[in-house]
Order: sequence, then structure tokens, then C-alpha cells
Amino acid sequence: MKTCRVCLAQKAFDFFHKDKTQKDGYRTQCKSCVAEYMKKHHVLNRERIVAKAVAWVEKNRDRHNEKCNKWAKDNPHKVNARTARRYAAKTQATPSWLDAEHYWMITEAYNLAKLREKMLGGKWEVDHIVPLRGNVVSGLHVPWNLQVIPASQNRRKSNLVRVNP
Repeated sequence: MKTCRVCLAQKAFDFFHKDKTQKDGYRTQCKSCVAEYMKKHHVLNRERIVAKAVAWVEKNRDRHNEKCNKWAKDNPHKVNARTARRYAAKTQATPSWLDAEHYWMITEAYNLAKLREKMLGGKWEVDHIVPLRGNVVSGLHVPWNLQVIPASQNRRKSNLVRVNP
């Protein structure tokens, strides 16, 4: 048995992470206290943590892509499920009241992305300003929720809705 220095509860060693630097080989905080601390830490430091992760991916782009491609190859069922969820969300997020002009504008956004790739180089994508499957709010697949941006910027955005206070 060991006492957690945060919640002061006495718990079995299974409730503590291992730590070779401690005399008994276990951390001084129990797993649940560590988890609670990490949740708070991530909320308070989200911007810095995301920036650090983005910087690591940019620095290790080839290794990251190789790892992602291997995962996709090893998990085709998960890739198919994710693609189906995305398609369903996009279908459900397309309102029935859109008319031919709206569909034309959506098509033009995708054409603009291809045109920018030819003229400016690099990869360009059509991005939903408010994500179709956001955590807080979900957007619609409508012309005024679309923007054409570089793929790298779209990846960096990663479903974050930025709302001005």
C-alpha cells in the first residue's frame, strides 16, 4: 500500500505509475490524480502544446507521413470507416434548400483549389471554416462556409473553430 501525496488516499501499488527514481519504484501521485492534473494542464496550455506538436510534425514530416501511410495500409477497415463517417457528415451537412447556384459555387471552390495548384504550386484544399464535425459546433456544407487554403494550413488548423470574443 502507498499513500498518494495529492489526494492522501492509501491505495495499492497498481494505482501508481512506475518511477525508478523513487525508493519504492512508484510515483508519489496516484494514476487518477496524475490524469486529473494532465487534463487541467492540457486545457491551460493547449496553444503551446498544439504548437509544439505541429512544429514536431513539420520537422519530421517524412517520418510522420511514413508512419501515417503504414497505419493506413495496416488498418484499411478504419480508413474506410473514417471516410464513410466524413462522407455521411458532409451529406447530412448539405441542406436540402440549396439551389443550383449554390451547388455551382461549391463546385467553383473545388475548381479554384485545382487552379491554384497549377498556377501557384503546392497542394491547395477546400476547407470548411466551421468544421462539419466540430466538438462545440458543426457547420454546414454551404458556399459561405468554404475557403480555399494551402493544405499545410488546413492540416495545422485541425478542426479548431476560432471564434472572436
